[in-house]
Amino acid sequence: MPSSSVRLACVATLLALVLGSVPCSAQTAAPGPPSIGPVLREMPRDLWHFISWDTAAVLGIGGGAALVGHIWDDDLAGELETNIRLNDAMQPGHTYGAFSVQALVGVGLYTGGWIAKKQGLAVTGADIMRAQILSQAYVQAIKYATQRERPDGSNSLSFPSGHSASAFATAAVLQRHYGWKVGVPAAILAGYVATARVHDNKHYLSDVIFGGTMGVAAARTVILHAGRYGMAVGPRVDKGMTGVLVTIVPR
Repeated sequence: MPSSSVRLACVATLLALVLGSVPCSAQTAAPGPPSIGPVLREMPRDLWHFISWDTAAVLGIGGGAALVGHIWDDDLAGELETNIRLNDAMQPGHTYGAFSVQALVGVGLYTGGWIAKKQGLAVTGADIMRAQILSQAYVQAIKYATQRERPDGSNSLSFPSGHSASAFATAAVLQRHYGWKVGVPAAILAGYVATARVHDNKHYLSDVIFGGTMGVAAARTVILHAGRYGMAVGPRVDKGMTGVLVTIVPR
């Protein structure tokens, strides 16, 4: 029988590769960094857009992987006794995977895009913020509905893993915008977060698998709605004539 670390690494890699490879539709970029108002207005709509056939397909894949992982839940929790050598190595994973940290990543990229006049960077940051809000809205609802006790017995909010959802949501957005050169390291970091949560008995294996799936599904929901920042208005000078240019980004 393979070791617990091998099983965890295999399932985490399967999640990153399989779910990350599901193709997204083409994205239409807004003609400039989106202002915060339109970004915030899209967040309530994301809750509705999440309920789709695309989400069903992604959650079906992830749910199947979680069911397989569930076979090893108790065995893995029992095998992962506190390891002094791994404690320090795993600790940063709890911090990096926190919703507050991942949301700040999105805010930082969005703000940096505005300051540097980089539309792509600002859109990436906006997408991360939206994916974080969306994933946590559904993850927290499921947590309180299922009431699964954590392996360490600290509370009954084990399923699914919110840290894994946040980390994989960011990884999926980064992969879509910048390709595998950025997506692979981000997915590895997300897998590290999931490993840390299982190692410290905060989650079962199936918790982190389905949590990661929720994050990917949330990111895809945000990305698949391409023309999401509406209308851009700006001045235009052409052949001595001054006017106003209105650009409509199709929804």
